[in-house]
Amino acid sequence: MEIKLDSHYTIVGGRNGQIRLIKHVDNQKQKNGKITSNDILYFQTFGQAVKTYIKKSANESNIKTFEELAAFIDGKLKGVELKINQITENSK
Repeated sequence: MEIKLDSHYTIVGGRNGQIRLIKHVDNQKQKNGKITSNDILYFQTFGQAVKTYIKKSANESNIKTFEELAAFIDGKLKGVELKINQITENSK
């Protein structure tokens, strides 16, 4: 399963249960369809990967107040939830 979170991050679930959070540039893929990247993190659950994605995205954004941070986190979580729901609906 591959979940494209935004233009820079993708979560890929492997057959052996290992979850990868991949940061890539311009969503480039090799000819064989695999994502090219130097920044790959491995997790045991999707929740861990999503939490790290939100942390990394927040570090890369220009957040100045706690209210902006709360809105940012809420927006990212809702976006991830929608993407996961779309993938699960399409796989039925």
